[in-house]
Amino acid sequence: MSTAPLPAWSDRLQGIGCPFCQPRPDSNPHHEKVADLSISSLYLLRNQTYRGYCVLIFNPRHINGLEHLPENEYTAFTADLRRAARAIAATVQPDMMNYATLGNVIPHLHYHLIPRYKTDPRWGAPIWESDLSTMQTTTLPAVAFNRLRDALQAALAA
Repeated sequence: MSTAPLPAWSDRLQGIGCPFCQPRPDSNPHHEKVADLSISSLYLLRNQTYRGYCVLIFNPRHINGLEHLPENEYTAFTADLRRAARAIAATVQPDMMNYATLGNVIPHLHYHLIPRYKTDPRWGAPIWESDLSTMQTTTLPAVAFNRLRDALQAALAA
């Protein structure tokens, strides 16, 4: 996702200027690709306040939600979601996994996979606050971030 202003809502719904449409870079200031799965790609977020936080993005085309997928793509995407969640859980062993698909900012089918820990700053509540400026940001050192990405890749391959 770039820092440039997003296009108007009607344009975003059509995929105009969509930062999640293909081709998208493997790495940007917000996330880094972990792996391509059957019909989606898994990205590790650079903000690791919730260790292992990833986003799974639908690849074939711009689409706004699950309800628009034909059965075969729905089956493939939800299988990717489960595979990604299992890899994240095996890697970081959270107390709980949260799943979120909103599309209010980027209306391209994607899921947030958010490992939750009893010790995290918002345990028992959603991670998002109304005032985004108050949200905690945790950036891992490059070595730790790369180690986490590599561990996720290994878990996906297992």
